[in-house]
Amino acid sequence: MTRFAKNVSTVLTLALVCLFPVHSLASQPALVAPPDDTLSLWVMDNGIGSQRALGRIVKRFQRETKIPVSIRFLNWGEAFAEISKALNSADSAAANGNGPDVLQLGSTWVPFFASSGAIEPLDAYLEQVGATRFFKESFKAARLPRDSLVYSFPWFVDVRALYANEKMWKKLALKKVEVDSYSEFIGVLRAFAKNAAGSSDGAAKVAPFALPGKGDWTGPQHMAPFIWSFGGDFITKTSAGYRSALLDSTTLKGLAYYLRIFADREISPYGLDENSVQETERFIGGGQLVLYGTSEIIRQMEIASKDGGLKDSPIAEDGITIVEPLAGHSGIVSFVGGSHLVLPKAHRPAAERLLCYLLRADNMDAYTRQVGFLPADESIVNIWDKDARYSRIIGTMKTGKSFPNIPEWVAIEGILIEFSNALGDLFREGSSREAVEDQTVELFWDVHQKINKSLGYADTLDKSGIVSHIKGLLFASVEEVTPESMTVPVEDEGGSIWVFILVVAIAAVAAIAGMALSVLIRKK
Repeated sequence: MTRFAKNVSTVLTLALVCLFPVHSLASQPALVAPPDDTLSLWVMDNGIGSQRALGRIVKRFQRETKIPVSIRFLNWGEAFAEISKALNSADSAAANGNGPDVLQLGSTWVPFFASSGAIEPLDAYLEQVGATRFFKESFKAARLPRDSLVYSFPWFVDVRALYANEKMWKKLALKKVEVDSYSEFIGVLRAFAKNAAGSSDGAAKVAPFALPGKGDWTGPQHMAPFIWSFGGDFITKTSAGYRSALLDSTTLKGLAYYLRIFADREISPYGLDENSVQETERFIGGGQLVLYGTSEIIRQMEIASKDGGLKDSPIAEDGITIVEPLAGHSGIVSFVGGSHLVLPKAHRPAAERLLCYLLRADNMDAYTRQVGFLPADESIVNIWDKDARYSRIIGTMKTGKSFPNIPEWVAIEGILIEFSNALGDLFREGSSREAVEDQTVELFWDVHQKINKSLGYADTLDKSGIVSHIKGLLFASVEEVTPESMTVPVEDEGGSIWVFILVVAIAAVAAIAGMALSVLIRKK
Protein backbone atom coordinates (compact mmCIF):
# COMPACT_ATOMS: atom_id res chain seq x y z
CA MET A 1 0.00 0.00 0.00
CA THR A 2 1.33 3.48 -0.86
CA ARG A 3 1.96 6.06 1.88
CA PHE A 4 -0.96 8.11 0.50
CA ALA A 5 -3.23 5.06 0.65
CA LYS A 6 -2.17 4.31 4.23
CA ASN A 7 -2.91 7.90 5.31
CA VAL A 8 -6.30 7.85 3.60
CA SER A 9 -7.14 4.50 5.16
CA THR A 10 -6.32 5.83 8.63
CA VAL A 11 -8.32 9.04 8.16
CA LEU A 12 -11.40 7.34 6.77
CA THR A 13 -11.34 4.54 9.32
CA LEU A 14 -11.30 7.09 12.14
CA ALA A 15 -14.08 9.03 10.45
CA LEU A 16 -16.28 5.98 9.90
CA VAL A 17 -15.69 4.20 13.20
CA CYS A 18 -18.66 6.14 14.59
CA LEU A 19 -20.92 4.72 11.88
CA PHE A 20 -23.45 2.37 13.47
CA PRO A 21 -21.39 2.40 16.72
CA VAL A 22 -23.05 -0.65 18.27
CA HIS A 23 -22.39 -2.80 15.21
CA SER A 24 -18.87 -1.51 14.59
CA LEU A 25 -17.68 -3.14 17.80
CA ALA A 26 -18.79 -6.58 16.65
CA SER A 27 -15.89 -8.89 15.90
CA GLN A 28 -15.50 -10.18 12.37
CA PRO A 29 -14.89 -13.91 11.86
CA ALA A 30 -11.38 -14.88 10.87
CA LEU A 31 -10.89 -14.98 7.11
CA VAL A 32 -10.86 -18.53 5.81
CA ALA A 33 -10.10 -19.23 2.17
CA PRO A 34 -13.19 -20.72 0.50
CA PRO A 35 -12.83 -23.81 -1.71
CA ASP A 36 -11.29 -23.09 -5.10
CA ASP A 37 -14.64 -23.28 -6.87
CA THR A 38 -16.53 -21.04 -4.37
CA LEU A 39 -16.97 -17.35 -5.17
CA SER A 40 -16.62 -14.89 -2.28
CA LEU A 41 -19.06 -11.95 -2.25
CA TRP A 42 -18.27 -9.09 0.15
CA VAL A 43 -21.04 -6.56 0.81
CA MET A 44 -22.00 -4.18 3.61
CA ASP A 45 -24.95 -4.72 5.92
CA ASN A 46 -27.27 -2.34 4.06
CA GLY A 47 -30.14 -2.30 6.54
CA ILE A 48 -33.10 -4.35 7.68
CA GLY A 49 -33.73 -7.34 5.46
CA SER A 50 -30.68 -6.76 3.25
CA GLN A 51 -28.98 -10.00 4.26
CA ARG A 52 -32.10 -12.09 3.71
CA ALA A 53 -32.82 -10.44 0.34
CA LEU A 54 -29.29 -10.94 -0.95
CA GLY A 55 -29.26 -14.52 0.32
CA ARG A 56 -32.34 -15.33 -1.78
CA ILE A 57 -30.77 -13.85 -4.92
CA VAL A 58 -27.50 -15.72 -4.39
CA LYS A 59 -29.37 -19.02 -3.84
CA ARG A 60 -31.09 -18.56 -7.20
CA PHE A 61 -27.71 -17.85 -8.80
CA GLN A 62 -26.26 -21.05 -7.33
CA ARG A 63 -29.27 -23.04 -8.50
CA GLU A 64 -29.05 -21.71 -12.06
CA THR A 65 -25.25 -21.81 -12.48
CA LYS A 66 -24.17 -24.57 -10.07
CA ILE A 67 -21.47 -22.13 -8.86
CA PRO A 68 -21.20 -22.00 -5.02
CA VAL A 69 -21.00 -18.57 -3.36
CA SER A 70 -20.09 -17.50 0.18
CA ILE A 71 -21.25 -14.09 1.42
CA ARG A 72 -19.37 -11.94 3.93
CA PHE A 73 -21.29 -8.99 5.41
CA LEU A 74 -19.16 -6.05 6.56
CA ASN A 75 -20.09 -3.22 8.92
CA TRP A 76 -19.82 0.20 7.31
CA GLY A 77 -17.66 1.46 10.17
CA GLU A 78 -15.03 -1.19 9.51
CA ALA A 79 -15.46 -1.79 5.80
CA PHE A 80 -12.89 0.64 4.36
CA ALA A 81 -10.07 -0.67 6.56
CA GLU A 82 -11.05 -4.31 5.93
CA ILE A 83 -11.26 -3.81 2.17
CA SER A 84 -7.98 -1.87 2.07
CA LYS A 85 -6.25 -4.67 3.93
CA ALA A 86 -7.70 -7.29 1.59
CA LEU A 87 -6.94 -5.48 -1.67
CA ASN A 88 -3.85 -3.35 -1.19
CA SER A 89 -1.43 -5.01 1.21
CA ALA A 90 1.55 -6.93 -0.12
CA ASP A 91 0.29 -10.18 1.41
CA SER A 92 -3.31 -9.36 0.55
CA ALA A 93 -6.23 -11.63 1.33
CA ALA A 94 -7.06 -11.61 -2.38
CA ALA A 95 -3.60 -12.90 -3.27
CA ASN A 96 -3.99 -15.69 -0.72
CA GLY A 97 -7.32 -16.76 -2.14
CA ASN A 98 -9.55 -15.62 0.72
CA GLY A 99 -10.39 -12.13 -0.46
CA PRO A 100 -13.52 -11.01 -2.33
CA ASP A 101 -14.33 -11.99 -5.88
CA VAL A 102 -17.19 -9.51 -6.12
CA LEU A 103 -17.22 -6.50 -3.85
CA GLN A 104 -19.52 -3.61 -2.85
CA LEU A 105 -17.86 -0.20 -2.54
CA GLY A 106 -19.29 3.15 -1.48
CA SER A 107 -19.43 5.31 -4.61
CA THR A 108 -16.75 7.70 -3.32
CA TRP A 109 -14.39 4.79 -2.63
CA VAL A 110 -14.31 3.55 -6.22
CA PRO A 111 -11.84 6.18 -7.56
CA PHE A 112 -9.48 5.52 -4.65
CA PHE A 113 -9.26 1.77 -5.23
CA ALA A 114 -9.25 2.23 -9.01
CA SER A 115 -6.28 4.59 -8.83
CA SER A 116 -4.36 2.09 -6.68
CA GLY A 117 -4.88 -0.64 -9.29
CA ALA A 118 -6.79 -2.85 -6.85
CA ILE A 119 -9.93 -3.33 -8.96
CA GLU A 120 -10.48 -4.58 -12.49
CA PRO A 121 -11.66 -2.38 -15.41
CA LEU A 122 -15.12 -3.57 -16.49
CA ASP A 123 -15.41 -2.25 -20.04
CA ALA A 124 -15.68 -5.80 -21.38
CA TYR A 125 -19.05 -6.12 -19.60
CA LEU A 126 -20.65 -2.80 -20.60
CA GLU A 127 -22.95 -4.37 -23.18
CA GLN A 128 -23.75 -7.45 -21.12
CA VAL A 129 -24.70 -5.36 -18.07
CA GLY A 130 -26.49 -2.74 -20.15
CA ALA A 131 -24.61 0.25 -18.78
CA THR A 132 -26.77 2.83 -20.56
CA ARG A 133 -29.62 2.15 -18.10
CA PHE A 134 -27.76 3.65 -15.12
CA PHE A 135 -28.36 7.19 -13.90
CA LYS A 136 -25.68 9.45 -15.32
CA GLU A 137 -24.83 11.02 -11.94
CA SER A 138 -24.55 7.60 -10.29
CA PHE A 139 -22.33 6.29 -13.09
CA LYS A 140 -19.93 9.21 -12.76
CA ALA A 141 -18.05 7.55 -9.87
CA ALA A 142 -17.27 4.53 -12.08
CA ARG A 143 -14.55 6.48 -13.90
CA LEU A 144 -11.47 8.45 -12.94
CA PRO A 145 -10.76 11.93 -14.32
CA ARG A 146 -8.83 11.73 -17.58
CA ASP A 147 -9.45 7.97 -17.72
CA SER A 148 -12.04 6.46 -20.07
CA LEU A 149 -12.08 3.05 -18.38
CA VAL A 150 -15.07 1.90 -16.30
CA TYR A 151 -14.15 0.39 -12.92
CA SER A 152 -17.56 -0.25 -11.35
CA PHE A 153 -21.30 -0.44 -11.94
CA PRO A 154 -23.84 1.39 -9.76
CA TRP A 155 -25.96 -0.93 -7.58
CA PHE A 156 -28.23 1.37 -5.58
CA VAL A 157 -28.60 5.09 -4.93
CA ASP A 158 -28.54 6.98 -1.64
CA VAL A 159 -30.53 10.14 -2.31
CA ARG A 160 -31.17 12.44 0.64
CA ALA A 161 -34.49 14.22 1.12
CA LEU A 162 -36.49 16.17 3.70
CA TYR A 163 -39.07 13.96 5.43
CA ALA A 164 -41.84 15.57 7.48
CA ASN A 165 -44.16 14.08 10.06
CA GLU A 166 -47.31 13.97 7.90
CA LYS A 167 -49.79 14.49 10.73
CA MET A 168 -47.98 17.61 12.00
CA TRP A 169 -47.17 18.90 8.52
CA LYS A 170 -50.80 18.70 7.38
CA LYS A 171 -51.87 20.79 10.37
CA LEU A 172 -49.63 23.58 9.09
CA ALA A 173 -51.68 23.61 5.85
CA LEU A 174 -48.73 24.93 3.86
CA LYS A 175 -48.88 25.54 0.15
CA LYS A 176 -45.93 24.43 -1.96
CA VAL A 177 -45.05 28.03 -2.84
CA GLU A 178 -44.74 28.82 0.87
CA VAL A 179 -41.78 26.49 1.42
CA ASP A 180 -39.82 26.49 -1.84
CA SER A 181 -36.56 28.06 -0.68
CA TYR A 182 -34.15 27.82 2.23
CA SER A 183 -35.36 31.24 3.47
CA GLU A 184 -38.95 30.00 3.50
CA PHE A 185 -37.96 26.70 5.12
CA ILE A 186 -36.23 28.55 7.96
CA GLY A 187 -39.31 30.79 8.28
CA VAL A 188 -41.56 27.72 8.61
CA LEU A 189 -39.29 26.18 11.24
CA ARG A 190 -39.17 29.46 13.18
CA ALA A 191 -42.94 29.91 13.14
CA PHE A 192 -43.46 26.28 14.18
CA ALA A 193 -41.05 26.71 17.10
CA LYS A 194 -42.69 29.93 18.30
CA ASN A 195 -46.21 28.58 18.02
CA ALA A 196 -45.17 25.37 19.81
CA ALA A 197 -43.56 27.39 22.61
CA GLY A 198 -46.81 29.27 23.11
CA SER A 199 -49.01 26.17 23.12
CA SER A 200 -50.27 24.26 26.15
CA ASP A 201 -50.65 20.80 24.59
CA GLY A 202 -47.07 19.63 24.87
CA ALA A 203 -46.17 20.58 21.29
CA ALA A 204 -43.19 22.55 22.63
CA LYS A 205 -41.37 19.23 23.09
CA VAL A 206 -41.33 18.70 19.32
CA ALA A 207 -38.12 19.91 17.68
CA PRO A 208 -38.65 21.64 14.33
CA PHE A 209 -35.46 20.29 12.72
CA ALA A 210 -31.83 19.35 13.39
CA LEU A 211 -28.43 19.39 11.73
CA PRO A 212 -26.09 17.01 13.62
CA GLY A 213 -23.08 18.50 15.38
CA LYS A 214 -21.61 15.90 17.72
CA GLY A 215 -19.94 12.57 16.96
CA ASP A 216 -21.48 12.41 13.50
CA TRP A 217 -20.23 11.17 10.12
CA THR A 218 -22.79 12.72 7.74
CA GLY A 219 -21.67 16.36 7.91
CA PRO A 220 -20.60 16.57 4.24
CA GLN A 221 -23.96 15.12 3.07
CA HIS A 222 -25.84 17.66 5.19
CA MET A 223 -23.71 20.60 4.02
CA ALA A 224 -23.71 19.68 0.33
CA PRO A 225 -27.25 20.81 -0.69
CA PHE A 226 -26.77 24.19 1.01
CA ILE A 227 -23.43 24.74 -0.72
CA TRP A 228 -24.44 23.47 -4.17
CA SER A 229 -27.80 25.27 -4.21
CA PHE A 230 -25.99 28.58 -3.73
CA GLY A 231 -23.44 27.89 -6.48
CA GLY A 232 -20.54 26.79 -4.28
CA ASP A 233 -18.64 23.53 -3.82
CA PHE A 234 -16.14 21.82 -1.55
CA ILE A 235 -13.44 21.71 -4.24
CA THR A 236 -13.12 23.07 -7.76
CA LYS A 237 -11.00 22.30 -10.78
CA THR A 238 -8.43 24.80 -12.07
CA SER A 239 -5.70 24.74 -14.71
CA ALA A 240 -3.28 23.88 -11.89
CA GLY A 241 -5.43 21.02 -10.57
CA TYR A 242 -8.15 20.77 -7.96
CA ARG A 243 -8.22 23.28 -5.11
CA SER A 244 -10.34 23.96 -2.05
CA ALA A 245 -13.48 26.01 -2.75
CA LEU A 246 -14.44 26.25 0.92
CA LEU A 247 -13.63 29.96 1.10
CA ASP A 248 -15.26 30.92 -2.21
CA SER A 249 -18.03 33.50 -1.84
CA THR A 250 -20.76 31.20 -3.16
CA THR A 251 -19.74 28.40 -0.77
CA LEU A 252 -19.73 30.73 2.22
CA LYS A 253 -23.16 32.10 1.28
CA GLY A 254 -24.60 28.60 1.26
CA LEU A 255 -22.92 27.73 4.55
CA ALA A 256 -24.35 30.91 6.10
CA TYR A 257 -27.80 29.33 5.71
CA TYR A 258 -26.46 26.02 7.01
CA LEU A 259 -25.02 27.66 10.13
CA ARG A 260 -28.20 29.68 10.67
CA ILE A 261 -30.04 26.40 11.30
CA PHE A 262 -27.11 24.45 12.75
CA ALA A 263 -26.44 26.86 15.62
CA ASP A 264 -30.00 28.03 16.31
CA ARG A 265 -31.30 26.43 19.49
CA GLU A 266 -34.87 27.47 18.71
CA ILE A 267 -35.24 25.69 15.36
CA SER A 268 -32.57 23.03 15.97
CA PRO A 269 -32.68 22.57 19.76
CA TYR A 270 -30.84 19.24 19.91
CA GLY A 271 -28.63 19.25 16.80
CA LEU A 272 -25.44 20.51 18.46
CA ASP A 273 -25.63 17.74 21.04
CA GLU A 274 -26.49 14.78 18.82
CA ASN A 275 -25.57 12.72 15.76
CA SER A 276 -27.83 11.82 12.85
CA VAL A 277 -28.86 8.46 14.34
CA GLN A 278 -30.18 10.17 17.47
CA GLU A 279 -32.04 12.72 15.35
CA THR A 280 -33.60 9.94 13.29
CA GLU A 281 -34.72 8.22 16.49
CA ARG A 282 -36.38 11.43 17.68
CA PHE A 283 -38.19 11.79 14.35
CA ILE A 284 -39.32 8.15 14.49
CA GLY A 285 -40.61 8.74 18.02
CA GLY A 286 -42.70 11.73 16.94
CA GLY A 287 -40.43 14.29 18.57
CA GLN A 288 -39.24 16.13 15.43
CA LEU A 289 -41.14 17.82 12.62
CA VAL A 290 -38.66 17.38 9.73
CA LEU A 291 -35.76 14.98 9.15
CA TYR A 292 -33.04 15.07 6.51
CA GLY A 293 -32.51 11.39 5.73
CA THR A 294 -32.51 8.49 3.29
CA SER A 295 -35.31 6.62 1.54
CA GLU A 296 -34.82 3.42 3.52
CA ILE A 297 -37.07 4.81 6.28
CA ILE A 298 -40.10 4.33 3.99
CA ARG A 299 -39.40 0.62 3.65
CA GLN A 300 -38.67 0.26 7.37
CA MET A 301 -42.17 1.55 8.19
CA GLU A 302 -43.60 -1.56 6.50
CA ILE A 303 -41.56 -3.98 8.65
CA ALA A 304 -42.85 -5.16 12.04
CA SER A 305 -41.04 -4.09 15.19
CA LYS A 306 -40.24 -7.73 16.07
CA ASP A 307 -38.21 -7.88 12.85
CA GLY A 308 -36.41 -4.60 13.59
CA GLY A 309 -38.78 -2.38 11.58
CA LEU A 310 -40.81 0.73 12.37
CA LYS A 311 -44.34 -0.53 11.68
CA ASP A 312 -45.42 0.03 15.30
CA SER A 313 -43.61 3.35 15.80
CA PRO A 314 -45.21 6.80 16.23
CA ILE A 315 -43.95 7.90 12.81
CA ALA A 316 -45.68 4.93 11.15
CA GLU A 317 -48.92 6.02 12.83
CA ASP A 318 -48.48 9.69 11.88
CA GLY A 319 -47.14 8.99 8.40
CA ILE A 320 -44.40 10.61 6.35
CA THR A 321 -44.62 13.25 3.66
CA ILE A 322 -41.74 14.45 1.47
CA VAL A 323 -40.93 18.16 1.59
CA GLU A 324 -40.16 19.50 -1.88
CA PRO A 325 -36.43 20.16 -2.51
CA LEU A 326 -35.35 23.64 -1.45
CA ALA A 327 -33.91 26.26 -3.77
CA GLY A 328 -30.95 28.52 -3.14
CA HIS A 329 -29.72 31.41 -5.25
CA SER A 330 -28.51 28.93 -7.88
CA GLY A 331 -31.54 26.65 -7.93
CA ILE A 332 -32.16 23.17 -6.52
CA VAL A 333 -29.30 20.68 -6.10
CA SER A 334 -29.68 17.61 -3.88
CA PHE A 335 -27.13 15.11 -2.62
CA VAL A 336 -26.85 11.76 -4.41
CA GLY A 337 -24.56 8.96 -3.23
CA GLY A 338 -24.82 5.20 -3.25
CA SER A 339 -22.95 1.94 -3.71
CA HIS A 340 -21.25 0.21 -6.65
CA LEU A 341 -20.17 -3.35 -7.41
CA VAL A 342 -16.61 -4.10 -8.54
CA LEU A 343 -14.29 -7.00 -9.39
CA PRO A 344 -11.00 -7.04 -7.43
CA LYS A 345 -7.89 -7.74 -9.51
CA ALA A 346 -7.40 -11.16 -7.91
CA HIS A 347 -10.85 -12.62 -8.58
CA ARG A 348 -11.85 -16.11 -9.62
CA PRO A 349 -12.80 -16.63 -13.30
CA ALA A 350 -16.54 -17.04 -12.64
CA ALA A 351 -16.82 -13.76 -10.66
CA GLU A 352 -18.06 -11.78 -13.66
CA ARG A 353 -21.09 -14.09 -13.90
CA LEU A 354 -22.08 -13.25 -10.31
CA LEU A 355 -21.45 -9.53 -10.90
CA CYS A 356 -23.71 -9.44 -13.96
CA TYR A 357 -26.35 -11.54 -12.18
CA LEU A 358 -26.56 -9.13 -9.23
CA LEU A 359 -26.87 -6.20 -11.63
CA ARG A 360 -29.65 -7.79 -13.65
CA ALA A 361 -32.73 -5.56 -13.57
CA ASP A 362 -35.02 -8.05 -11.81
CA ASN A 363 -32.46 -8.85 -9.12
CA MET A 364 -31.57 -5.19 -8.56
CA ASP A 365 -35.27 -4.38 -8.21
CA ALA A 366 -35.86 -7.26 -5.75
CA TYR A 367 -32.90 -6.25 -3.59
CA THR A 368 -33.56 -2.50 -3.46
CA ARG A 369 -37.28 -2.97 -2.77
CA GLN A 370 -36.39 -4.98 0.31
CA VAL A 371 -33.71 -2.56 1.51
CA GLY A 372 -35.48 0.69 0.62
CA PHE A 373 -32.69 2.45 -1.27
CA LEU A 374 -33.49 3.43 -4.85
CA PRO A 375 -32.13 1.22 -7.66
CA ALA A 376 -29.47 2.73 -9.91
CA ASP A 377 -31.38 1.53 -12.99
CA GLU A 378 -33.36 4.40 -14.51
CA SER A 379 -35.93 2.05 -16.10
CA ILE A 380 -36.74 0.46 -12.72
CA VAL A 381 -36.94 3.85 -11.05
CA ASN A 382 -39.54 4.90 -13.60
CA ILE A 383 -41.71 2.07 -12.23
CA TRP A 384 -41.04 3.15 -8.64
CA ASP A 385 -42.07 6.67 -9.69
CA LYS A 386 -45.69 5.51 -9.80
CA ASP A 387 -45.57 5.04 -6.01
CA ALA A 388 -46.48 8.39 -4.41
CA ARG A 389 -44.12 7.69 -1.51
CA TYR A 390 -41.10 7.65 -3.84
CA SER A 391 -42.09 10.00 -6.65
CA ARG A 392 -40.87 13.19 -4.93
CA ILE A 393 -37.62 11.52 -3.90
CA ILE A 394 -37.08 10.42 -7.48
CA GLY A 395 -37.63 14.00 -8.61
CA THR A 396 -34.91 15.02 -6.16
CA MET A 397 -32.65 12.31 -7.55
CA LYS A 398 -32.97 13.61 -11.10
CA THR A 399 -31.66 17.04 -10.06
CA GLY A 400 -29.01 15.61 -7.73
CA LYS A 401 -25.26 15.86 -7.60
CA SER A 402 -22.61 13.53 -6.20
CA PHE A 403 -19.22 14.10 -4.64
CA PRO A 404 -16.17 14.42 -6.95
CA ASN A 405 -14.88 11.16 -8.50
CA ILE A 406 -11.24 11.72 -7.56
CA PRO A 407 -9.01 9.40 -5.45
CA GLU A 408 -8.27 12.16 -2.94
CA TRP A 409 -11.92 12.58 -2.01
CA VAL A 410 -11.87 9.86 0.67
CA ALA A 411 -9.28 11.87 2.61
CA ILE A 412 -11.15 15.14 2.03
CA GLU A 413 -14.41 13.59 3.21
CA GLY A 414 -12.68 12.56 6.43
CA ILE A 415 -11.48 16.16 6.88
CA LEU A 416 -15.01 17.47 6.33
CA ILE A 417 -16.49 15.01 8.85
CA GLU A 418 -14.06 16.27 11.48
CA PHE A 419 -14.86 19.83 10.39
CA SER A 420 -18.63 19.49 10.96
CA ASN A 421 -18.07 18.02 14.43
CA ALA A 422 -15.56 20.76 15.28
CA LEU A 423 -18.18 23.35 14.31
CA GLY A 424 -20.55 21.67 16.74
CA ASP A 425 -17.96 21.94 19.51
CA LEU A 426 -17.46 25.65 18.82
CA PHE A 427 -21.12 26.62 18.84
CA ARG A 428 -21.95 24.35 21.75
CA GLU A 429 -19.13 25.49 24.02
CA GLY A 430 -18.39 29.05 22.80
CA SER A 431 -18.10 31.73 25.47
CA SER A 432 -19.36 34.67 23.42
CA ARG A 433 -20.67 35.40 19.95
CA GLU A 434 -17.56 37.35 18.99
CA ALA A 435 -15.25 34.58 20.21
CA VAL A 436 -17.27 31.91 18.38
CA GLU A 437 -17.18 33.90 15.13
CA ASP A 438 -13.40 34.39 15.38
CA GLN A 439 -12.81 30.71 16.17
CA THR A 440 -15.10 29.66 13.31
CA VAL A 441 -13.13 31.76 10.84
CA GLU A 442 -9.90 30.14 12.11
CA LEU A 443 -11.46 26.70 11.69
CA PHE A 444 -12.55 27.47 8.11
CA TRP A 445 -9.05 28.65 7.27
CA ASP A 446 -7.43 25.53 8.76
CA VAL A 447 -9.80 23.16 6.93
CA HIS A 448 -9.27 25.06 3.68
CA GLN A 449 -5.51 24.49 4.04
CA LYS A 450 -5.95 20.80 4.90
CA ILE A 451 -8.06 20.25 1.77
CA ASN A 452 -5.48 21.95 -0.43
CA LYS A 453 -2.72 19.88 1.15
CA SER A 454 -4.65 16.67 0.38
CA LEU A 455 -5.01 17.84 -3.22
CA GLY A 456 -1.36 18.86 -3.51
CA TYR A 457 -2.43 22.39 -4.40
CA ALA A 458 -0.15 25.37 -3.65
CA ASP A 459 -2.48 27.92 -2.06
CA THR A 460 -1.76 31.60 -2.73
CA LEU A 461 -4.44 33.12 -0.48
CA ASP A 462 -3.29 35.53 2.22
CA LYS A 463 -4.97 34.81 5.54
CA SER A 464 -4.84 38.40 6.79
CA GLY A 465 -6.62 39.61 3.68
CA ILE A 466 -9.45 37.06 3.73
CA VAL A 467 -10.55 36.94 7.39
CA SER A 468 -13.05 39.79 7.04
CA HIS A 469 -14.29 38.25 3.79
CA ILE A 470 -15.03 34.94 5.53
CA LYS A 471 -16.69 36.51 8.55
CA GLY A 472 -18.71 38.98 6.48
CA LEU A 473 -20.30 36.28 4.33
CA LEU A 474 -20.54 33.47 6.85
CA PHE A 475 -22.31 35.55 9.50
CA ALA A 476 -24.28 37.81 7.18
CA SER A 477 -27.96 38.32 7.89
CA VAL A 478 -29.99 35.43 6.48
CA GLU A 479 -33.48 36.09 5.17
CA GLU A 480 -36.33 34.27 6.90
CA VAL A 481 -39.70 34.26 5.16
CA THR A 482 -42.65 33.28 7.35
CA PRO A 483 -45.73 31.98 5.49
CA GLU A 484 -48.80 34.19 5.90
CA SER A 485 -50.78 31.14 7.00
CA MET A 486 -48.50 30.55 10.00
CA THR A 487 -49.42 33.28 12.47
CA VAL A 488 -46.91 33.91 15.23
CA PRO A 489 -47.98 34.90 18.78
CA VAL A 490 -47.72 38.64 19.35
CA GLU A 491 -45.53 38.21 22.41
CA ASP A 492 -42.94 36.40 20.32
CA GLU A 493 -42.92 38.92 17.50
CA GLY A 494 -42.45 41.88 19.85
CA GLY A 495 -40.51 40.10 22.55
CA SER A 496 -43.40 40.29 25.05
CA ILE A 497 -47.04 41.33 25.13
CA TRP A 498 -46.19 43.56 28.09
CA VAL A 499 -43.53 45.35 26.08
CA PHE A 500 -46.12 45.89 23.37
CA ILE A 501 -48.60 47.36 25.89
CA LEU A 502 -45.91 49.59 27.37
CA VAL A 503 -44.95 50.92 23.95
CA VAL A 504 -48.58 51.73 23.17
CA ALA A 505 -48.97 53.46 26.53
CA ILE A 506 -45.85 55.56 26.02
CA ALA A 507 -47.04 56.52 22.53
CA ALA A 508 -50.41 57.58 23.94
CA VAL A 509 -48.82 59.72 26.67
CA ALA A 510 -46.53 61.31 24.12
CA ALA A 511 -49.51 62.12 21.88
CA ILE A 512 -51.44 63.71 24.75
CA ALA A 513 -48.40 65.73 25.81
CA GLY A 514 -47.93 66.88 22.23
CA MET A 515 -51.53 68.05 22.02
CA ALA A 516 -51.24 69.93 25.35
CA LEU A 517 -48.04 71.63 24.20
CA SER A 518 -49.72 72.66 20.95
CA VAL A 519 -52.62 74.25 22.87
CA LEU A 520 -50.22 76.20 25.10
CA ILE A 521 -48.30 77.51 22.10
CA ARG A 522 -51.49 78.72 20.43
CA LYS A 523 -52.59 80.51 23.63
CA LYS A 524 -49.29 82.34 23.80
